[in-house]
Amino acid sequence: MTGNSNLSNQDDRTTDTLGRSEAQMWLEISLAILICLVAFTGNVLVVIAIHSDQRLNNITNMLIENLAFTDIFMASLHMPFWIISLRYGRWVFGHAVCQLVGLTQLLFGICSLFTMTGIAFNRYFNIVRRNLYLKYFSTKKTTYILIIISWLGPLSLTSPQLYGWGKIEYHVLFADCTCVWDLPDISYIIFLCFTTIFAAAAFMSWCYYTIYKTVKASAQRMQGHAAKSNVKRNTTGATKSDRTEKKVLKTSFVVVVVYMTCWTPLSVIGFIEVFGSSSPRWAHIFAYYFVFCSSLTNPFIYGIMNPQFQSAFKKMLRIGRNEVQPLSSVGRGKGGDGSNATKSTGVDVVCTIENMPSTSTQSEPVFRNHNATKSNDATVQPQIPAIQKSQAWS
Repeated sequence: MTGNSNLSNQDDRTTDTLGRSEAQMWLEISLAILICLVAFTGNVLVVIAIHSDQRLNNITNMLIENLAFTDIFMASLHMPFWIISLRYGRWVFGHAVCQLVGLTQLLFGICSLFTMTGIAFNRYFNIVRRNLYLKYFSTKKTTYILIIISWLGPLSLTSPQLYGWGKIEYHVLFADCTCVWDLPDISYIIFLCFTTIFAAAAFMSWCYYTIYKTVKASAQRMQGHAAKSNVKRNTTGATKSDRTEKKVLKTSFVVVVVYMTCWTPLSVIGFIEVFGSSSPRWAHIFAYYFVFCSSLTNPFIYGIMNPQFQSAFKKMLRIGRNEVQPLSSVGRGKGGDGSNATKSTGVDVVCTIENMPSTSTQSEPVFRNHNATKSNDATVQPQIPAIQKSQAWS
């Protein structure tokens, strides 16, 4: 009997309270650690790239850097508590720490959503309402305001749980401290979901859809004008416009789809609990994996898909330093070390969404003859140096 009792006590110490096998437990922990490390490393690289490459030190990338910091904080200040809870199957840090950790999870997550919304807002004005963009976004003041809102907004939305509206507790199936979904008073949960997840998804989808429609309409006008002019150079411009349109579509599609993939499962499970039903544990854990994968995918969507970030990452990792460069990209005179602005041509800049030229229907036609383009590019693309424009059109 004594031997059986000792064996039972040993099993109690090694067997998970959630009924998982040891292999299942370590698989969950390994995936969580992988997500945490990749999210932290990827976002740190984005921040380093922005500060190490002068070309990336622009207004739009201020928002991308803020997004990276929200994900860094999530990976370093919240995910470790989640990983430890996965290991033990329970919360081991006390009630006060649970309240603080649950608040940080909501704060960093919602701040990430608001920042992604701010990036969509910035790109919308950059492409669709270029005149307003130049008026209000030409300095960093408006961007600082967006960043402040992206932090103060989530703080004001999540702090009511500390005062009695809503509640933070350890959720056994999520293995994390978070807001309680199955409250008798569900007003806070509905308020939180509609003002964060659903509102952000709707606004981002509208912004990127409008951006794509604007670029597509501009490309069609350019192609029609090129067909009437029957000039070979115009056909080349139409091809560049096609590439830009496809890039806008791809980036917009990826942003919206990844957002919906990461946040929809958690929303569905939450509302299932709100209305009194339940879901199996595997659904809860995978929904949580998807939410944290949002921190993992942001560096790839907003950073690595950008050619300028790709170039910065290659420099940081010492990749391709001895590659032969085209004559037009080689620095001349001073700056021959490759840091000269002539390293990227106007075409490269046009192909990035952050530096895309104005395609507003209220502006001048996108297609211009050679001389007109040279004289008007300062208005359409003020961020492109003059030497780049002459090379792009030569």
